[in-house]
Amino acid sequence: MPASRSRRWKDQATKKIAWFYRWLGIATCLVFALWFASGAVLVFKPFPALSRGDQLSLEQPVALGKVRMSPERAMQAAGGGNALRLVQRDAQPAYLVGTAQALVPIDARTGARLPMISQSTASALARKLGGSAARATSLFDYDQWVVHNQFDPLRPFYRLDMKDAAGTRLYLSARTGEIVQRTTSWDRGWNWVGAVLHWAYFTPIRSSFTVWDQTVWWLSLAALLVAVAGTILGVIRTLAAQRQRKPSLTFFRLKWMRWHHLLGLFASVFVLAWILSGWLSMDHGRLFSRGHATEAQLARYAGGSLGVGLAPVSPRTLSRVDGAHELEFTMVGGQAVITAWHPPGNAQRFLADGTPLDTGKVAALAATGIAAAWAGPPLSGPARVSATDTYALAEGWPGNALLFSGVPGLRPDIVVNGTNGQLLTVLSRSRKAYAWIYYALHTFNFPVLTEHRMLRQTMVMIPLLFGFVFSITGVAIGYQRLRKSI
Repeated sequence: MPASRSRRWKDQATKKIAWFYRWLGIATCLVFALWFASGAVLVFKPFPALSRGDQLSLEQPVALGKVRMSPERAMQAAGGGNALRLVQRDAQPAYLVGTAQALVPIDARTGARLPMISQSTASALARKLGGSAARATSLFDYDQWVVHNQFDPLRPFYRLDMKDAAGTRLYLSARTGEIVQRTTSWDRGWNWVGAVLHWAYFTPIRSSFTVWDQTVWWLSLAALLVAVAGTILGVIRTLAAQRQRKPSLTFFRLKWMRWHHLLGLFASVFVLAWILSGWLSMDHGRLFSRGHATEAQLARYAGGSLGVGLAPVSPRTLSRVDGAHELEFTMVGGQAVITAWHPPGNAQRFLADGTPLDTGKVAALAATGIAAAWAGPPLSGPARVSATDTYALAEGWPGNALLFSGVPGLRPDIVVNGTNGQLLTVLSRSRKAYAWIYYALHTFNFPVLTEHRMLRQTMVMIPLLFGFVFSITGVAIGYQRLRKSI
């Protein structure tokens, strides 16, 4: 290609990149600034969540002496299901049968399907927990703090306003009778400028996973393209400035343009990496594995249906457990495992015939299930996973997670809950790569830093500050250009 033709092509390409960056940058510069600012808040203030231990403490002990229905019959009364728990639902014990559509509450005394909890019952619970001033709202499906689809099987809700100094609000599932979320005024205030803003967790959008997923994915992709275009353009401009009679990093003289270019040269690598990893947070299986087992693998891991596995369990078997706040029933390696949960998160485990279980026996059942579900060489382990492990933080594993290591290319690593044997994550190479490219890169939860919280927070706050200031210069330039074009 002749030199003059090549130069013309480069000039045209540069003009197109500049046009793209200028106008799409104007549309997204404020978004960049808000992302960096809200990301800084998220470093210190995560989205509100009710811990497992606190949830158990808020639940009543199950009145096991009143249970007349066996777990098997409860599942039959619900028309079948794939999950089962036993809780105290107001004044009566109730089985919660998990089906493909929802959680079905079954009276553990009669086998009848239970209606939604009434507002008067919710108000009585509010007063019991918060005093005479506490109140329950009317029934609702969504508000800002229960928009995540993890709450879908529990809808609708009552919000219990404790009327205390902290502005505490508890969320009671009218379906199951469980308190599943808790917020305070402090939580809500900071999260409006933190998680809600950062994740676009606005109720009208987040209440539909599809709408939220598509909206944030495309917005993040547009932001990523702007960051790529800006980086290319910044390098081109710097190379041109270096060819001047007096070499310089930038030839811009206007204050905002000069600062935008200079800051971009130093912040561009972080901005690109952070926006890329943020975009990948919305991957949801598009490019990387979601870490889920298939339905067939789950069935082989269980080794049989839950209803059949629970056939030997009678109400008398359950009555031997003292003071449990919840009973959970699972199938692992062909055996039904019953886990009795006590505050603040202690567990008592036994088989359908009453045989006690420890973590070693649960791990042995899990190994049997894994061998049935995934063909190939035997897995090694299990090894207990540290709570500060990068994969554990990325996947949200509990502190008792057990890792069964597979053979690269032949079998993935499998992670299970060491308490009840529940399958947590299929940790394939794709899923591992996702943990590094999305989670670690976006949150700085790298090895060593995961064990030193303040160091990690400092390390991530410095580039966030640079990114924010860089974005503000873009906002100023965009504002000036819009004023001139009007």
